[in-house]
Amino acid sequence: MRDWPYTLTLCTIWLTATVCVSSLTASEERRQRTRRAAAFAQLDSNYEGRNADAPWRREAHGRIQRIRKADLVVKVVDANGDPIEGASVEVKMRRHAFGFGSAVTARWLSIEGQDAEQYRKTVEEHYNKVVFENDLKWQPWNVSKDNEHRMFRQEWLDGAFQWLDKRDIEVRGHYITWAPLDRTQARYIGRPDELRRALWTHMEEKIPAVGKRVGEWDAINHIVGWGETFSSVCGGNQIYADIVTKSHELAPHAELWVNEGQVLSGIRLDDYDKVIRHLIEHDAAPDGIGFMGHFSRRSLPAPDRLFATFDRFARLVPNLQLTELDVQVGRDEQLQADYLRDVMTIAFSHPAFQAIVMWGFWEGHHWKPDAALYRRDWSIKPAGQAWLDLVKKEWWTNETGTTDARGRFATRGFLGDYAVTVRHDVERQEKPLSLPREGQEVVVSFD
Repeated sequence: MRDWPYTLTLCTIWLTATVCVSSLTASEERRQRTRRAAAFAQLDSNYEGRNADAPWRREAHGRIQRIRKADLVVKVVDANGDPIEGASVEVKMRRHAFGFGSAVTARWLSIEGQDAEQYRKTVEEHYNKVVFENDLKWQPWNVSKDNEHRMFRQEWLDGAFQWLDKRDIEVRGHYITWAPLDRTQARYIGRPDELRRALWTHMEEKIPAVGKRVGEWDAINHIVGWGETFSSVCGGNQIYADIVTKSHELAPHAELWVNEGQVLSGIRLDDYDKVIRHLIEHDAAPDGIGFMGHFSRRSLPAPDRLFATFDRFARLVPNLQLTELDVQVGRDEQLQADYLRDVMTIAFSHPAFQAIVMWGFWEGHHWKPDAALYRRDWSIKPAGQAWLDLVKKEWWTNETGTTDARGRFATRGFLGDYAVTVRHDVERQEKPLSLPREGQEVVVSFD
């Protein structure tokens, strides 16, 4: 067979442009054959600030040391209150105060099988916070009630809540509503009163049913949105303020957040700012601001640019969160790992940040399989290792030592829950403690 040259021409209307080709099909029209091109070269991708000596790294590290750690002192005394020198002290972290989580499904937390067992094991070992990917959305909630749906069942959801509660894993609710109208709601266009009644009915059923099992809700997801929205149907953004107010009435215990994507890339930045200001001005300020954080080759903002965006929104509401983080860059697993590491680092270094939540972790159930942290066979990808290296190593505190002449052992640890074990002669004592931002001192007394 003769090799023929092929030419691919891409024309853009801009003077400068970046073109990403994700896949191509090669065909021979003469012989009416079409064959898939299996290995087209990918263009190299990079991002500003990736280099190891980038100035932002040193600055972020300094902030993390200041705002994410506190002084921890263990004082060991005898029955008379006199200090014991030379006692052995072991400080082991058990749980972060900061939220490190992932999207999960009630189904995978409930069903049987080896993959399901590994799924639950991964959640239990690596995350202190989760968000249900779809189970609490409007339509999945409705179809789950008869416990016969293939993907959504109330019995799975109830069981998943119980499983998570036993392991002290926090649950954020996603979502009370979202702004764009889906295809089942198109009938409400031009009928704002009917739309409001339908939403209120849904809220009055779902929110009390979930109750205190959720301590934090995305009150309005995709609040900027696209196409027809609650705002366009109801005549403005006041509907969003009303949703926040109504949600507070139904769940006074819960934090209410807003959530939007394509903000960190700059596309919806100004619109997001505007609608949040509207809520604040109409006595419906959200408790927190969520950034979805779906990154791809065409959008890998520099870490210092992300920090500037965080600063801007923290001035509106000083509680921020990455709510749906993933990095999809095709087959370049090292690029995925590096950017995930750097996004997590710059977010963790910002004082307004409360949590970093991934939008899934396993290739076997992920809306963007390339963005997973674990492959289909559960082997870990470089991005998954980057997550573990940060959360379980670099940002984790395990310390050992002995008390000084004053009976004190002092260290600095990441904020969170600890187990402190002290040994003196043949005696041993263990005490739990929580390390808050202002620091903590625990006294261990031996008779």
